[in-house]
Amino acid sequence: MSHPRAAELLEKEDWRFHAIGALGTGLGMLATTEKLSQRHLSFGLPSAPALYLSLARAAHAKRVAIDVDACFIEHPSPQGTYPENHRLLFDFFETVMAEVIFSFTAIEAFANESIPPSFVYSWKNAKEVKQLARPDIERLVQLDEKLKRVLPEAYGIKSPAGTKIWQEFKTLKAVRDRLVHMKSVDRRASGPEHQTIWGVMLAHRPMDFPSVAHRVIGAYEALVKDRRWFTSQD
Repeated sequence: MSHPRAAELLEKEDWRFHAIGALGTGLGMLATTEKLSQRHLSFGLPSAPALYLSLARAAHAKRVAIDVDACFIEHPSPQGTYPENHRLLFDFFETVMAEVIFSFTAIEAFANESIPPSFVYSWKNAKEVKQLARPDIERLVQLDEKLKRVLPEAYGIKSPAGTKIWQEFKTLKAVRDRLVHMKSVDRRASGPEHQTIWGVMLAHRPMDFPSVAHRVIGAYEALVKDRRWFTSQD
């Protein structure tokens, strides 16, 4: 049971700390000291997944406030349906980009920081099997493999592969990959026979990508059930 004063202090603190908790009558936290020019600045260590989730949620809130349907005006045949002013539509595309990329990166940051420091992973590529330490796992192994195999193996927990949450992750990853690795069709005039990344974003309007990221991270309950940055967002 924490001291009432410590609990009160903790309640006032930001939710995005990497690790903070009651310590006696006060608080304890992981901190960092950075040298900038002639000054040493010390502060509590932020949680990278929390920061990315916060950015993703801000983008989502801005995105859902845009009435995309109202952007498109019906014109007499054969002109078709198109915006009189593209500003709101382009705002929509910007916010979807931010929402998707930050949501995906939140999961990636969580996966990387969750790999145990001493864990060694047997990684198979096209040529051989390599024994990878944590820095090489972070650098070489794709995120879906980290989620599907690395973390379950490291902690002896069940993989979320094959579940509804996993399908949501695959959807997020597919949209993110299309955004990060745009194709030539996305940069030229095209007709309805070709689906561009712009059509992909419009088609995925019902998706709440930050919530998908939160659910994917939450699939590893044992790793986040005591993390304030995660539970404060439930």
